[in-house]
Amino acid sequence: MPRLGDVESSEALIRELYIELRRRVNVWAEITKQTAQARMGYIGQHLVSIATGYPGGRSGARGKDLVISDHEFGEIKTCYRVDQLGSCLNCGAVVASIERSCHSCDSEKILRKDDSKWLIGIRNEAEYAEILQPKYYYFVLFEFEDLSSPDIIVASIWRVNPRAPGFAYALIDYNENIKSNSTSGAPLNIWPYQLKFQLMRPCLIYRSKIYLDDTVVTEIFPHRDDPVPEAMVDLAEFSRSRNFTNEKVLLAAETLGVGKLEGPTKRHMMIELLKRAEQKGIGAGDFTDAIATSLYRLDIEEALPRLPELLRRDLEESGLL
Repeated sequence: MPRLGDVESSEALIRELYIELRRRVNVWAEITKQTAQARMGYIGQHLVSIATGYPGGRSGARGKDLVISDHEFGEIKTCYRVDQLGSCLNCGAVVASIERSCHSCDSEKILRKDDSKWLIGIRNEAEYAEILQPKYYYFVLFEFEDLSSPDIIVASIWRVNPRAPGFAYALIDYNENIKSNSTSGAPLNIWPYQLKFQLMRPCLIYRSKIYLDDTVVTEIFPHRDDPVPEAMVDLAEFSRSRNFTNEKVLLAAETLGVGKLEGPTKRHMMIELLKRAEQKGIGAGDFTDAIATSLYRLDIEEALPRLPELLRRDLEESGLL
């Protein structure tokens, strides 16, 4: 009998609601040439409930995704990078993820894509006021272990505290500076493994691998294994970030108290900043929060006084105002 908070139940869920569903959809996709996706966002919600032991609120796309207690709830976001359409580098034809070679010219030179991301939308003032109300946000990712050889699928769940500076300030920056200047009102895009996500201090709480023979191997499971927090952000990797200006790098150094930075390029200063923080024994969490504050705070400072009352209260309680 499947039950919440159980490893075997999580593996059974993946086999029955993911592997079998995906196999059946792919059979029809071969015939109809339609998309092979089947609302995998909902599968992500099922998986988070099984892994964490918390039930959902029977809400689908609306309401509380996860009921943690009588007064606490969680939000779930799913990014599905499996079954994205690729293209043939030889003839330009569209190639499905299940195709090993181009159906048009038989070339094995395929451009595989993995640019799907998590989306967080803020539709109105009420939703804006409540962005920090969830106890946790859970980010689910389905991806290939090796994009060039799409055999093993990796399923991961990260848990994020929305009151971390990197999350709270990012959503305020999105609503005040990005959405407000956009005619489309597009949601906030969060790409796995990129700087914006890393600054949210994601903690990996679940990971499994799904093999071609439908075997599911669970490597990390809540309450059985310790969660894996993000390591120190490798700033040099993100030195091309246009939003992380030289001024903000210097502000981060001042915030961390590591002295004045000098260097011929921003990348050099970022490397020096990380080196001095490690020498000073600054932990990964404190370092990440300082970088996030330096990156976003200047851009949202003018908007803070006019934020919705509930959001301001949540920020004050979290020491973010």
